[in-house]
Amino acid sequence: MKKIIINALTQIKRTAIMENGEALELHVDDSSDQPVPGSIYKGRVRKVLPGMQAAFVDIGAVKNGFIHRDDLLSYQQSYMAPEDKKAASISSFVREGEELVVQVIKEETDTKGARLTGMLSIPGSRLVFLPNASHIGVSKKMGRNEKEKWRQFGHSLVKGEDGVIFRTACTGQSEADIQAEFDGLVERHRHLAARAEQAAAPGILHDEGEFLNKIIRDHAYENGTEIIIDDASEFRKLIWLAKPFPLLQKNIVLYSGKENIFSYYGVDAQWEKALRPHVWLKNGGSLRIDQTEALSVIDVNTDKFTGKSSRRETVLLTNLQAAEEIAKQLRLRNLAGMIIIDFITMSEPEDQQRVEAALKEALASDGTTTVVHGFTRMGVFEMTRKKEKQSLFHALSEPCSVCKATGRVQSVRAVANQAELVLREYRHMDDEALWIEATPEVARQLKGVNSEHLHHLEAHLSYRIYLTESGSDAMPSFAIRHIGPSREIEERIKKIN
Repeated sequence: MKKIIINALTQIKRTAIMENGEALELHVDDSSDQPVPGSIYKGRVRKVLPGMQAAFVDIGAVKNGFIHRDDLLSYQQSYMAPEDKKAASISSFVREGEELVVQVIKEETDTKGARLTGMLSIPGSRLVFLPNASHIGVSKKMGRNEKEKWRQFGHSLVKGEDGVIFRTACTGQSEADIQAEFDGLVERHRHLAARAEQAAAPGILHDEGEFLNKIIRDHAYENGTEIIIDDASEFRKLIWLAKPFPLLQKNIVLYSGKENIFSYYGVDAQWEKALRPHVWLKNGGSLRIDQTEALSVIDVNTDKFTGKSSRRETVLLTNLQAAEEIAKQLRLRNLAGMIIIDFITMSEPEDQQRVEAALKEALASDGTTTVVHGFTRMGVFEMTRKKEKQSLFHALSEPCSVCKATGRVQSVRAVANQAELVLREYRHMDDEALWIEATPEVARQLKGVNSEHLHHLEAHLSYRIYLTESGSDAMPSFAIRHIGPSREIEERIKKIN
Protein backbone atom coordinates (compact mmCIF):
# COMPACT_ATOMS: atom_id res chain seq x y z
CA MET A 1 0.00 0.00 0.00
CA LYS A 2 1.32 3.44 -0.91
CA LYS A 3 1.61 6.05 1.82
CA ILE A 4 2.31 9.76 1.35
CA ILE A 5 3.87 11.15 4.52
CA ILE A 6 3.80 14.96 4.83
CA ASN A 7 5.81 16.82 7.48
CA ALA A 8 4.13 20.25 7.35
CA LEU A 9 4.61 21.42 10.95
CA THR A 10 8.07 22.87 10.40
CA GLN A 11 9.21 25.82 8.27
CA ILE A 12 10.46 23.48 5.52
CA LYS A 13 7.61 21.30 4.25
CA ARG A 14 8.76 17.75 3.42
CA THR A 15 6.98 14.91 1.63
CA ALA A 16 7.87 11.23 1.32
CA ILE A 17 6.10 8.80 -0.99
CA MET A 18 6.45 5.33 0.55
CA GLU A 19 5.63 1.84 -0.64
CA ASN A 20 6.12 -1.23 1.55
CA GLY A 21 8.09 0.89 4.01
CA GLU A 22 10.58 2.09 1.40
CA ALA A 23 10.83 5.70 0.18
CA LEU A 24 10.22 6.03 -3.56
CA GLU A 25 10.33 9.84 -3.70
CA LEU A 26 11.41 12.57 -1.29
CA HIS A 27 10.39 16.18 -1.88
CA VAL A 28 11.00 19.58 -0.33
CA ASP A 29 8.52 22.40 -0.84
CA ASP A 30 10.76 24.89 -2.67
CA SER A 31 8.06 27.51 -3.26
CA SER A 32 9.34 31.05 -3.67
CA ASP A 33 7.91 34.55 -3.80
CA GLN A 34 8.14 34.61 -7.60
CA PRO A 35 4.90 34.13 -9.58
CA VAL A 36 4.50 30.49 -10.58
CA PRO A 37 2.76 29.54 -13.86
CA GLY A 38 -0.83 28.61 -13.04
CA SER A 39 -1.08 30.91 -10.02
CA ILE A 40 -4.03 33.32 -10.00
CA TYR A 41 -3.89 36.92 -8.77
CA LYS A 42 -6.12 39.92 -8.34
CA GLY A 43 -4.06 42.67 -9.93
CA ARG A 44 -4.31 46.34 -10.71
CA VAL A 45 -3.53 47.80 -14.13
CA ARG A 46 -0.64 50.26 -13.82
CA LYS A 47 -0.03 51.22 -17.43
CA VAL A 48 -1.81 50.67 -20.76
CA LEU A 49 0.39 50.72 -23.87
CA PRO A 50 -1.74 51.04 -27.05
CA GLY A 51 1.41 50.94 -29.21
CA MET A 52 2.23 47.46 -27.90
CA GLN A 53 -1.42 46.38 -27.48
CA ALA A 54 -0.49 45.38 -23.95
CA ALA A 55 -0.78 46.48 -20.33
CA PHE A 56 1.34 46.19 -17.21
CA VAL A 57 -0.45 44.75 -14.19
CA ASP A 58 0.71 44.96 -10.57
CA ILE A 59 0.16 41.52 -8.99
CA GLY A 60 2.31 42.16 -5.92
CA ALA A 61 5.49 40.64 -7.38
CA VAL A 62 8.86 42.38 -7.77
CA LYS A 63 8.03 43.20 -11.40
CA ASN A 64 4.66 44.14 -12.88
CA GLY A 65 3.10 41.41 -15.00
CA PHE A 66 2.50 41.79 -18.74
CA ILE A 67 -0.82 41.04 -20.46
CA HIS A 68 -1.55 41.25 -24.20
CA ARG A 69 -4.85 42.61 -25.49
CA ASP A 70 -5.88 39.20 -26.90
CA ASP A 71 -5.50 37.62 -23.43
CA LEU A 72 -7.96 40.01 -21.78
CA LEU A 73 -11.31 38.49 -20.78
CA SER A 74 -13.05 41.71 -21.89
CA TYR A 75 -11.52 41.34 -25.36
CA GLN A 76 -12.53 37.67 -25.68
CA GLN A 77 -16.10 38.43 -24.58
CA SER A 78 -16.52 41.47 -26.82
CA TYR A 79 -19.38 41.30 -29.37
CA MET A 80 -17.61 43.53 -31.88
CA ALA A 81 -17.42 42.39 -35.50
CA PRO A 82 -14.25 40.32 -36.07
CA GLU A 83 -12.63 42.92 -38.34
CA ASP A 84 -13.38 45.79 -35.92
CA LYS A 85 -12.26 43.71 -32.95
CA LYS A 86 -8.91 42.89 -34.54
CA ALA A 87 -8.24 46.55 -35.28
CA ALA A 88 -9.44 47.87 -31.90
CA SER A 89 -6.99 49.39 -29.41
CA ILE A 90 -6.39 47.76 -26.06
CA SER A 91 -7.66 51.03 -24.52
CA SER A 92 -11.16 49.93 -25.56
CA PHE A 93 -10.97 46.92 -23.23
CA VAL A 94 -8.97 47.99 -20.18
CA ARG A 95 -8.01 51.19 -18.37
CA GLU A 96 -5.35 52.22 -15.88
CA GLY A 97 -6.34 51.58 -12.25
CA GLU A 98 -8.77 48.83 -13.19
CA GLU A 99 -8.71 45.61 -11.16
CA LEU A 100 -8.24 42.33 -13.07
CA VAL A 101 -8.23 38.65 -12.10
CA VAL A 102 -5.30 37.16 -14.02
CA GLN A 103 -3.36 33.93 -14.24
CA VAL A 104 0.39 33.51 -14.78
CA ILE A 105 1.23 31.67 -18.02
CA LYS A 106 4.96 32.34 -18.08
CA GLU A 107 7.24 33.03 -15.12
CA GLU A 108 9.16 36.29 -14.82
CA THR A 109 12.81 36.59 -15.90
CA ASP A 110 15.65 38.89 -14.94
CA THR A 111 14.41 41.50 -17.42
CA LYS A 112 10.67 40.87 -17.80
CA GLY A 113 7.69 40.45 -15.51
CA ALA A 114 5.40 37.42 -15.60
CA ARG A 115 3.24 36.88 -18.71
CA LEU A 116 -0.45 36.97 -17.73
CA THR A 117 -3.86 36.05 -19.11
CA GLY A 118 -7.41 36.87 -18.09
CA MET A 119 -8.65 33.54 -19.49
CA LEU A 120 -8.39 31.31 -16.44
CA SER A 121 -7.88 27.54 -16.40
CA ILE A 122 -8.55 25.40 -13.31
CA PRO A 123 -6.54 22.15 -13.64
CA GLY A 124 -7.54 18.86 -12.09
CA SER A 125 -6.08 15.37 -12.26
CA ARG A 126 -7.80 14.41 -15.54
CA LEU A 127 -9.59 17.59 -16.60
CA VAL A 128 -8.98 21.27 -17.03
CA PHE A 129 -12.00 23.52 -16.40
CA LEU A 130 -12.07 26.63 -18.60
CA PRO A 131 -14.45 29.27 -17.23
CA ASN A 132 -15.65 31.69 -19.94
CA ALA A 133 -13.84 29.77 -22.71
CA SER A 134 -16.59 28.03 -24.78
CA HIS A 135 -14.13 25.31 -25.81
CA ILE A 136 -14.24 21.51 -25.68
CA GLY A 137 -10.77 20.03 -26.04
CA VAL A 138 -9.44 16.46 -25.95
CA SER A 139 -5.90 15.15 -25.72
CA LYS A 140 -4.16 14.48 -29.03
CA LYS A 141 -2.80 11.25 -27.55
CA MET A 142 -6.28 9.69 -27.29
CA GLY A 143 -7.59 7.27 -29.88
CA ARG A 144 -10.23 8.43 -32.34
CA ASN A 145 -13.15 6.70 -30.60
CA GLU A 146 -12.02 7.91 -27.18
CA LYS A 147 -11.74 11.48 -28.48
CA GLU A 148 -15.25 11.44 -29.89
CA LYS A 149 -16.67 9.91 -26.70
CA TRP A 150 -15.27 12.65 -24.47
CA ARG A 151 -16.04 15.45 -26.92
CA GLN A 152 -19.71 14.42 -26.89
CA PHE A 153 -19.68 14.09 -23.10
CA GLY A 154 -18.08 17.53 -22.83
CA HIS A 155 -21.04 19.19 -24.56
CA SER A 156 -23.38 17.76 -21.93
CA LEU A 157 -20.95 18.64 -19.13
CA VAL A 158 -20.33 22.37 -19.58
CA LYS A 159 -22.90 25.10 -19.19
CA GLY A 160 -23.13 28.49 -20.87
CA GLU A 161 -19.82 29.89 -22.09
CA ASP A 162 -17.58 27.60 -20.07
CA GLY A 163 -15.27 24.96 -21.51
CA VAL A 164 -13.28 21.86 -20.58
CA ILE A 165 -10.19 19.95 -21.72
CA PHE A 166 -10.05 16.17 -21.31
CA ARG A 167 -6.53 14.94 -20.57
CA THR A 168 -5.11 11.61 -21.71
CA ALA A 169 -5.69 10.27 -18.19
CA CYS A 170 -9.46 10.24 -18.91
CA THR A 171 -8.94 7.19 -21.11
CA GLY A 172 -10.82 4.22 -19.66
CA GLN A 173 -12.41 6.23 -16.86
CA SER A 174 -16.12 6.27 -16.02
CA GLU A 175 -18.25 9.31 -16.83
CA ALA A 176 -19.39 9.40 -13.20
CA ASP A 177 -15.80 9.87 -11.95
CA ILE A 178 -15.12 12.56 -14.53
CA GLN A 179 -18.40 14.31 -13.67
CA ALA A 180 -17.43 14.30 -9.97
CA GLU A 181 -14.04 15.85 -10.72
CA PHE A 182 -15.59 18.45 -13.03
CA ASP A 183 -18.13 19.45 -10.36
CA GLY A 184 -15.29 19.85 -7.88
CA LEU A 185 -13.33 22.09 -10.25
CA VAL A 186 -16.41 24.25 -10.88
CA GLU A 187 -16.89 24.62 -7.13
CA ARG A 188 -13.22 25.53 -6.74
CA HIS A 189 -13.63 28.27 -9.34
CA ARG A 190 -16.74 29.60 -7.57
CA HIS A 191 -14.80 29.74 -4.32
CA LEU A 192 -11.96 31.58 -6.09
CA ALA A 193 -14.40 34.06 -7.68
CA ALA A 194 -15.93 34.75 -4.26
CA ARG A 195 -12.48 35.41 -2.81
CA ALA A 196 -11.69 37.73 -5.70
CA GLU A 197 -14.76 39.81 -4.88
CA GLN A 198 -13.53 40.40 -1.33
CA ALA A 199 -9.75 40.52 -1.84
CA ALA A 200 -7.72 43.70 -2.18
CA ALA A 201 -5.53 44.25 -5.22
CA PRO A 202 -2.76 43.33 -5.66
CA GLY A 203 -2.95 39.92 -4.00
CA ILE A 204 -2.72 36.20 -4.70
CA LEU A 205 -5.92 34.14 -4.95
CA HIS A 206 -4.45 30.74 -5.80
CA ASP A 207 -0.83 29.62 -5.42
CA GLU A 208 -0.08 26.92 -7.99
CA GLY A 209 3.35 26.46 -6.40
CA GLU A 210 1.67 25.30 -3.17
CA PHE A 211 2.90 21.72 -2.74
CA LEU A 212 -0.46 20.23 -1.68
CA ASN A 213 -2.01 20.97 -5.09
CA LYS A 214 0.46 18.72 -6.89
CA ILE A 215 0.06 15.90 -4.38
CA ILE A 216 -3.71 15.81 -4.93
CA ARG A 217 -3.47 16.00 -8.73
CA ASP A 218 -0.77 13.33 -9.01
CA HIS A 219 -2.46 10.80 -6.74
CA ALA A 220 -6.17 11.59 -7.10
CA TYR A 221 -7.20 8.26 -8.62
CA GLU A 222 -4.80 5.83 -6.96
CA ASN A 223 -6.64 3.05 -5.17
CA GLY A 224 -5.54 2.54 -1.58
CA THR A 225 -3.14 5.49 -1.39
CA GLU A 226 -3.12 6.98 2.11
CA ILE A 227 -2.03 10.56 2.83
CA ILE A 228 -0.83 11.24 6.38
CA ILE A 229 -0.07 14.82 7.46
CA ASP A 230 0.95 16.28 10.82
CA ASP A 231 -0.51 19.81 10.61
CA ALA A 232 -4.21 20.42 11.33
CA SER A 233 -4.63 23.50 9.10
CA GLU A 234 -2.87 21.81 6.17
CA PHE A 235 -5.00 18.71 6.82
CA ARG A 236 -8.18 20.78 6.39
CA LYS A 237 -6.77 22.28 3.18
CA LEU A 238 -6.01 18.78 1.85
CA ILE A 239 -9.56 17.65 2.61
CA TRP A 240 -10.94 20.61 0.66
CA LEU A 241 -8.57 20.11 -2.30
CA ALA A 242 -9.53 16.41 -2.44
CA LYS A 243 -13.27 17.09 -2.48
CA PRO A 244 -13.59 16.15 -6.20
CA PHE A 245 -11.90 12.81 -5.41
CA PRO A 246 -13.97 11.07 -2.68
CA LEU A 247 -11.90 7.84 -2.74
CA LEU A 248 -8.73 9.80 -1.95
CA GLN A 249 -10.43 12.18 0.49
CA LYS A 250 -11.46 9.38 2.85
CA ASN A 251 -7.83 8.21 3.02
CA ILE A 252 -6.42 11.52 4.31
CA VAL A 253 -5.33 11.15 7.93
CA LEU A 254 -4.17 13.69 10.53
CA TYR A 255 -1.15 12.42 12.47
CA SER A 256 -1.23 13.48 16.13
CA GLY A 257 1.56 11.42 17.69
CA LYS A 258 4.24 13.04 19.89
CA GLU A 259 7.11 11.63 17.83
CA ASN A 260 8.17 13.47 14.67
CA ILE A 261 6.10 12.00 11.82
CA PHE A 262 9.17 11.22 9.70
CA SER A 263 10.80 9.37 12.60
CA TYR A 264 7.62 7.42 13.32
CA TYR A 265 7.34 6.17 9.73
CA GLY A 266 11.08 5.55 9.33
CA VAL A 267 11.62 8.29 6.76
CA ASP A 268 14.38 10.22 8.55
CA ALA A 269 16.99 7.50 8.08
CA GLN A 270 16.17 7.15 4.37
CA TRP A 271 16.15 10.95 4.02
CA GLU A 272 19.66 11.15 5.47
CA LYS A 273 20.93 8.40 3.15
CA ALA A 274 19.47 10.20 0.12
CA LEU A 275 21.71 13.19 0.84
CA ARG A 276 24.88 11.09 0.93
CA PRO A 277 26.97 10.66 -2.25
CA HIS A 278 27.71 6.98 -1.54
CA VAL A 279 25.11 4.21 -2.09
CA TRP A 280 25.75 0.53 -1.35
CA LEU A 281 24.39 -2.15 -3.68
CA LYS A 282 22.96 -5.39 -2.32
CA ASN A 283 25.87 -7.47 -3.59
CA GLY A 284 28.56 -5.26 -2.02
CA GLY A 285 29.13 -3.02 -5.03
CA SER A 286 28.50 0.72 -4.77
CA LEU A 287 27.49 3.94 -6.49
CA ARG A 288 29.09 7.35 -6.12
CA ILE A 289 26.72 10.20 -7.03
CA ASP A 290 28.11 13.70 -7.64
CA GLN A 291 25.87 16.63 -8.60
CA THR A 292 26.34 20.02 -10.20
CA GLU A 293 23.65 22.47 -11.31
CA ALA A 294 23.46 21.06 -14.85
CA LEU A 295 25.00 17.59 -14.63
CA SER A 296 24.93 14.51 -12.41
CA VAL A 297 27.70 11.90 -12.61
CA ILE A 298 27.22 8.38 -11.25
CA ASP A 299 30.23 6.10 -10.84
CA VAL A 300 29.71 2.33 -10.44
CA ASN A 301 32.27 0.27 -8.46
CA THR A 302 32.56 -3.41 -7.48
CA ASP A 303 33.95 -2.50 -4.02
CA LYS A 304 33.35 -5.50 -1.72
CA PHE A 305 31.86 -7.72 -4.44
CA THR A 306 34.45 -10.09 -5.92
CA GLY A 307 32.13 -12.56 -7.62
CA LYS A 308 32.35 -16.37 -7.71
CA SER A 309 33.48 -17.13 -11.28
CA SER A 310 34.78 -14.90 -14.08
CA ARG A 311 35.49 -11.18 -14.04
CA ARG A 312 32.97 -10.70 -16.85
CA GLU A 313 30.18 -12.18 -14.73
CA THR A 314 31.21 -10.09 -11.71
CA VAL A 315 31.15 -6.88 -13.75
CA LEU A 316 27.85 -7.72 -15.47
CA LEU A 317 26.05 -8.62 -12.21
CA THR A 318 27.27 -5.42 -10.54
CA ASN A 319 26.24 -3.26 -13.50
CA LEU A 320 22.79 -4.91 -13.70
CA GLN A 321 22.20 -4.30 -10.00
CA ALA A 322 23.55 -0.76 -10.38
CA ALA A 323 21.09 -0.05 -13.24
CA GLU A 324 18.14 -0.97 -11.00
CA GLU A 325 19.46 1.10 -8.09
CA ILE A 326 20.28 4.11 -10.30
CA ALA A 327 16.66 4.29 -11.49
CA LYS A 328 15.55 4.35 -7.83
CA GLN A 329 18.09 7.02 -6.87
CA LEU A 330 17.15 9.31 -9.79
CA ARG A 331 13.57 9.35 -8.57
CA LEU A 332 14.42 9.44 -4.85
CA ARG A 333 16.88 12.34 -5.16
CA ASN A 334 15.00 14.02 -8.03
CA LEU A 335 18.12 14.14 -10.20
CA ALA A 336 17.50 15.86 -13.53
CA GLY A 337 19.19 17.36 -16.56
CA MET A 338 22.15 15.56 -18.11
CA ILE A 339 23.12 12.33 -16.35
CA ILE A 340 26.39 10.50 -17.05
CA ILE A 341 26.79 6.96 -15.72
CA ASP A 342 30.23 5.37 -15.60
CA PHE A 343 29.38 1.68 -15.48
CA ILE A 344 32.23 -0.76 -14.91
CA THR A 345 33.82 -1.33 -18.33
CA MET A 346 32.24 -4.16 -20.33
CA SER A 347 34.08 -5.44 -23.39
CA GLU A 348 31.18 -7.46 -24.82
CA PRO A 349 28.45 -5.49 -26.72
CA GLU A 350 25.74 -7.94 -25.58
CA ASP A 351 26.57 -7.14 -21.94
CA GLN A 352 26.14 -3.44 -22.63
CA GLN A 353 22.79 -4.15 -24.29
CA ARG A 354 21.60 -6.15 -21.25
CA VAL A 355 22.56 -3.33 -18.89
CA GLU A 356 20.84 -0.70 -21.07
CA ALA A 357 17.69 -2.85 -21.26
CA ALA A 358 17.72 -3.31 -17.48
CA LEU A 359 17.99 0.44 -16.91
CA LYS A 360 15.15 1.19 -19.33
CA GLU A 361 12.93 -1.38 -17.61
CA ALA A 362 13.70 0.12 -14.18
CA LEU A 363 12.96 3.63 -15.48
CA ALA A 364 9.51 2.57 -16.74
CA SER A 365 7.91 3.28 -13.34
CA ASP A 366 9.36 6.83 -13.22
CA GLY A 367 6.61 9.37 -13.88
CA THR A 368 9.17 11.99 -14.97
CA THR A 369 10.21 11.99 -18.64
CA THR A 370 13.57 10.30 -19.25
CA VAL A 371 15.50 9.94 -22.53
CA VAL A 372 18.14 7.21 -22.77
CA HIS A 373 20.96 7.85 -25.26
CA GLY A 374 23.08 4.79 -24.44
CA PHE A 375 26.83 4.16 -24.34
CA THR A 376 29.23 6.59 -26.01
CA ARG A 377 32.52 5.78 -27.73
CA MET A 378 34.27 6.52 -24.46
CA GLY A 379 32.19 3.80 -22.80
CA VAL A 380 30.15 6.09 -20.54
CA PHE A 381 26.36 6.00 -20.53
CA GLU A 382 24.33 9.12 -21.34
CA MET A 383 20.72 9.95 -20.49
CA THR A 384 18.56 12.94 -19.57
CA ARG A 385 15.72 13.40 -17.09
CA LYS A 386 13.27 16.30 -17.28
CA LYS A 387 13.88 18.97 -14.65
CA GLU A 388 10.66 19.87 -12.82
CA LYS A 389 12.19 21.24 -9.60
CA GLN A 390 15.46 21.33 -7.68
CA SER A 391 17.12 18.09 -6.64
CA LEU A 392 16.78 17.11 -2.99
CA PHE A 393 20.47 17.92 -2.42
CA HIS A 394 20.34 21.41 -3.93
CA ALA A 395 17.04 22.23 -2.21
CA LEU A 396 18.62 21.56 1.20
CA SER A 397 22.13 22.94 0.68
CA GLU A 398 23.85 26.17 -0.26
CA PRO A 399 27.35 27.22 -1.43
CA CYS A 400 29.95 26.80 1.32
CA SER A 401 31.49 30.05 2.55
CA VAL A 402 34.49 28.14 3.92
CA CYS A 403 35.56 26.52 0.65
CA LYS A 404 34.51 29.53 -1.47
CA ALA A 405 31.69 27.71 -3.27
CA THR A 406 33.78 24.78 -4.50
CA GLY A 407 31.63 22.50 -2.30
CA ARG A 408 28.35 22.66 -0.41
CA VAL A 409 27.17 22.42 3.18
CA GLN A 410 23.72 22.15 4.70
CA SER A 411 21.82 25.42 4.43
CA VAL A 412 20.89 27.54 7.44
CA ARG A 413 17.21 26.73 6.81
CA ALA A 414 17.92 22.99 6.75
CA VAL A 415 19.92 23.09 10.01
CA ALA A 416 17.25 25.26 11.69
CA ASN A 417 14.64 22.77 10.52
CA GLN A 418 16.64 19.93 12.09
CA ALA A 419 16.83 21.92 15.34
CA GLU A 420 13.06 22.41 15.28
CA LEU A 421 12.51 18.69 14.76
CA VAL A 422 14.71 17.96 17.80
CA LEU A 423 12.76 20.50 19.89
CA ARG A 424 9.50 18.84 18.87
CA GLU A 425 10.78 15.49 20.17
CA TYR A 426 10.60 17.00 23.70
CA ARG A 427 6.94 17.97 23.37
CA HIS A 428 4.97 17.58 26.64
CA MET A 429 8.09 16.58 28.59
CA ASP A 430 8.03 16.79 32.38
CA ASP A 431 10.82 19.39 32.59
CA GLU A 432 9.97 23.09 32.62
CA ALA A 433 12.46 24.42 30.07
CA LEU A 434 15.11 23.64 27.46
CA TRP A 435 18.24 25.57 26.47
CA ILE A 436 19.37 25.36 22.84
CA GLU A 437 22.48 27.05 21.47
CA ALA A 438 22.90 27.76 17.75
CA THR A 439 25.08 29.70 15.36
CA PRO A 440 23.71 33.24 14.75
CA GLU A 441 21.93 32.65 11.42
CA VAL A 442 20.38 29.40 12.64
CA ALA A 443 19.19 31.17 15.78
CA ARG A 444 17.62 33.97 13.74
CA GLN A 445 15.88 31.42 11.52
CA LEU A 446 14.48 29.63 14.58
CA LYS A 447 13.24 32.88 16.11
CA GLY A 448 11.46 34.12 13.00
CA VAL A 449 10.30 37.71 12.58
CA ASN A 450 10.08 39.42 16.01
CA SER A 451 10.61 35.98 17.63
CA GLU A 452 7.10 34.98 16.52
CA HIS A 453 8.12 31.48 15.40
CA LEU A 454 9.91 30.78 18.69
CA HIS A 455 6.88 31.93 20.71
CA HIS A 456 4.65 29.70 18.55
CA LEU A 457 6.93 26.73 19.28
CA GLU A 458 6.84 27.38 23.03
CA ALA A 459 3.04 27.51 23.03
CA HIS A 460 2.77 24.36 20.94
CA LEU A 461 5.40 22.32 22.80
CA SER A 462 4.34 23.38 26.31
CA TYR A 463 7.79 24.26 27.67
CA ARG A 464 10.03 27.35 27.84
CA ILE A 465 12.76 27.61 25.19
CA TYR A 466 15.98 29.52 25.91
CA LEU A 467 17.84 30.26 22.68
CA THR A 468 21.38 31.65 22.70
CA GLU A 469 23.91 32.29 19.95
CA SER A 470 27.43 30.93 19.76
CA GLY A 471 30.30 30.66 17.30
CA SER A 472 30.21 32.01 13.76
CA ASP A 473 28.09 31.22 10.70
CA ALA A 474 30.95 29.49 8.89
CA MET A 475 29.28 26.14 9.57
CA PRO A 476 25.57 26.27 10.59
CA SER A 477 24.98 24.15 13.72
CA PHE A 478 23.07 23.83 17.00
CA ALA A 479 23.24 21.91 20.29
CA ILE A 480 20.93 21.19 23.22
CA ARG A 481 22.77 22.57 26.25
CA HIS A 482 20.46 21.89 29.19
CA ILE A 483 16.98 20.59 30.11
CA GLY A 484 15.43 21.38 33.48
CA PRO A 485 13.97 24.22 35.59
CA SER A 486 14.08 27.74 34.12
CA ARG A 487 16.03 28.98 37.17
CA GLU A 488 18.89 26.53 36.55
CA ILE A 489 19.11 27.43 32.87
CA GLU A 490 19.06 31.17 33.56
CA GLU A 491 21.91 30.77 36.09
CA ARG A 492 24.00 28.80 33.60
CA ILE A 493 23.41 31.38 30.86
CA LYS A 494 24.48 34.18 33.24
CA LYS A 495 27.78 32.39 33.93
CA ILE A 496 28.79 32.32 30.27
CA ASN A 497 27.76 35.96 29.55
